[in-house]
Amino acid sequence: MEKFRTKIKRRIAISSGMAFIAMVLGVFSTYSIIITDHSSATHSDGFVAGFQFGLIVSIFGLAVFDIIKLSLTINDETKLRILYNKEHDERLIAIRNKAGAPMIVVTSVMMIIAAIIAGYFNIVVFYTLVVAVSAQLLISAMVKLYCTKTM
Repeated sequence: MEKFRTKIKRRIAISSGMAFIAMVLGVFSTYSIIITDHSSATHSDGFVAGFQFGLIVSIFGLAVFDIIKLSLTINDETKLRILYNKEHDERLIAIRNKAGAPMIVVTSVMMIIAAIIAGYFNIVVFYTLVVAVSAQLLISAMVKLYCTKTM
């Protein structure tokens, strides 16, 4: 169980890093919204800025939620055992692997961060990355749902 506890601590550190990155991007996004000349801004510019800020706030909120959940779990032995059993359930592991869950999450987060950063430089790249992430997550969710029903 100590090995699993170390794994949880590593996840807390990763979530803390994501929260920090989201906080830095949030400050930069707020600063860029404040200094933007709104007289020459297009509707698309406002949409991108709002969408970026919403993604940043969502990433920050999910990271903080994950930190709190894992911190409470690491201190309670029964919650730790329940999480361990849930993560090592063979059926759920097989479903996650068929749906590509380990890599889908990583690539989706990286693409979202890339979209947020690209939105400051090129709107077309921003839209393309957002559509690609949405399609990737939608397909993965459909495969996971299918595997859950059939396995």
